[in-house]
Amino acid sequence: MAPVIIWVLDTSSIIEIRRSVATAQRNGVFAGMSSLVAADRVFFPKQVVEELERAADPNAPDAQYLWAQQHAGKANAHDPSLQEVKDVLAVVPEVLDPDKDTGVEEADPYLLAIATRLRGEGKDARVVTQETKDTPRKMSLNTACGLLGIPSVPLSAFLKFEKIR
Repeated sequence: MAPVIIWVLDTSSIIEIRRSVATAQRNGVFAGMSSLVAADRVFFPKQVVEELERAADPNAPDAQYLWAQQHAGKANAHDPSLQEVKDVLAVVPEVLDPDKDTGVEEADPYLLAIATRLRGEGKDARVVTQETKDTPRKMSLNTACGLLGIPSVPLSAFLKFEKIR
């Protein structure tokens, strides 16, 4: 029997639903992702919900934020310790954006810490992210995954693999 794959979602992949999934198909995509959360196969740190909330219109929050908020309790079950985040940042400090000085915590090191811990427990954890562009001052989440030995895929591959779309 093949090992169960666990997915750790980045904010960029949840936002990508709005960009790449037809409006008529979104409810089905969210339903499929909800089933994976219920089966303990999709996780994301609380910082992902916070990033989505900052981008949401408080008077008319978007479906991506509402979905993440609805599933935050179960999806945040593996939120990492501060030490786990520090351990990740010791290897890939460039994953933090030096141009962000808002004092708000970025999700990237937290989701890397989740995936690292799950992989250390022998689980097949993979990251879902749209973030692939490195800049001279900021390492993409995809590159950080590669350096940490964590497989990563874009949303389209995740949806195809899970037969959600």
